[in-house]
Amino acid sequence: MALLCSALLVSALATAAATADGMPALGTMPYIDHRDQPPVLPLPKALADQYQLGHAVFNTNFLPVGTVGAGRRSGLGPLFNSGSCDECHNEGAHGRGPDFEGPLPNSMVVQLEALPAGVRTDPADPPGDPVYGRVLSPAAVDGFVPEGQVLIHFHVIQRTYPDGAVWTLRQPEYEITHLNYGPLAANVVVKPRLAPAIFGVGLLEAATPHPAESGPGRFGWQATALSVRDQTTRALAREMGVTSADRLQDDCTSAESQCLQQRHAEAPELSGELLTALLTFEQWVSVPANPKPQPPAQRAAGLKLFRSTGCAGCHQPEQHVVLAQPDGAPLEATIAPYSDLGIHDLGPGLADHEVSGALHPTRFRTAPLWGIGYRMSRESRPTFLHDGRARSVEEAVLWHDGEAAVVRARFEHLSAARRAELLHFVEGL
Repeated sequence: MALLCSALLVSALATAAATADGMPALGTMPYIDHRDQPPVLPLPKALADQYQLGHAVFNTNFLPVGTVGAGRRSGLGPLFNSGSCDECHNEGAHGRGPDFEGPLPNSMVVQLEALPAGVRTDPADPPGDPVYGRVLSPAAVDGFVPEGQVLIHFHVIQRTYPDGAVWTLRQPEYEITHLNYGPLAANVVVKPRLAPAIFGVGLLEAATPHPAESGPGRFGWQATALSVRDQTTRALAREMGVTSADRLQDDCTSAESQCLQQRHAEAPELSGELLTALLTFEQWVSVPANPKPQPPAQRAAGLKLFRSTGCAGCHQPEQHVVLAQPDGAPLEATIAPYSDLGIHDLGPGLADHEVSGALHPTRFRTAPLWGIGYRMSRESRPTFLHDGRARSVEEAVLWHDGEAAVVRARFEHLSAARRAELLHFVEGL
């Protein structure tokens, strides 16, 4: 009886999305108001209240320790990137990459990874710069000195399709300036990262694929975070300076003595109640459906082209999930994330660089494509890829190299009409 109810529930909720064979897919819901994201499943009142509280925590601007009247909003900094989750993931959405040269936008962070001298002991959480830690903080609360600033410059690359049509890409170069605590270590890898959407992350956590090439975790651009909780508490501590019971230390290092003086190692700044609520919101939030879905026949033709070109090799349309329902009963269903959740080498053009300038081989998790239609309906100038360099889905495809070089070549050799058909399909997911 429980399995029958679960099946009926999936069918009733999944009218906005379908699997490749036309069956309902769990997780994609219409967003009537972008500020009021529906959960994946109907939640009982107590859990629904917690979900709403978590949404409020997500939107909360935290305040520096000692701020009069801050209450449970206290804990920001002293070094940080942003003051709230929402500042980077606006209402849970994908961050915006840079439009022009200049300072990085707020929705980007620069991660720092120290290359190991020997065998890496923790691939899920490698060490950062010995002075600046794992994330470069461009902001600080009053009385403290920020770590530095990052400027972006673009080099334009121009090529042509075999049919003679011209296309251009912009290759970013990052300049780290105003380092207030000394130079970065020469062997540190500079990793600019755009805030990804949180839509559907609980479903991705419940997915049961076993990709041949998997990262240590499932979340983050390189699949290094082990869970939604791990990813969230990392971001709170390292990008906002807000500690929790999971991470009692922020990103201050022993070289930043002023920052260390404000550390309260035994007192989490975010209470367990608020952290639980925040995780409830993130784990149950759904994926926004395209408000203008493509006609079934057009979608089927686009999917066929998507498969024949080879895109579906990594951007797999379907994944199986076993989701724990609010009452604890397991729910087996299909989701349509368009990702194998594996990690792949996409070539030197997308690789990170060391401070010394040396190229660092980089493998990225296959970015889920679900929700792109919603993005296209709301953003006049959407950006794509891990650092927002791509100004269109077409540019994102053209950046694919390495393991995806053959697929990109097939895309380039399509006729202009077929390229447009494929891009239109992806833009409608």
